Amino acid sequence: ADLGMYMQTVMLLAVERGLDTCAQEAWSMYHRTVAEFVGLPAEYMVFSGMALGHADLADPVNQWRARREPFEAFGSMQGFEGQGLGR
Repeated sequence: ADLGMYMQTVMLLAVERGLDTCAQEAWSMYHRTVAEFVGLPAEYMVFSGMALGHADLADPVNQWRARREPFEAFGSMQGFEGQGLGR
């Protein structure tokens, strides 16, 4: 969880600076291969990566959006009535 929060912070700071990001946890499945390729010491492990730069918004892959369940399908907010957040 700590790494995820750290990555989120880096990603938010990048957006603030006009950069785009893409978190890539899939690297953890190939941690041995990556470690060997980049020469990491044995006590290190690749858990995730992050692309950082400028998105090519004209590329079709950047137009794809996953369908998502509405918030009400899996959550609720209570105790926020009158603050514009309650549902």
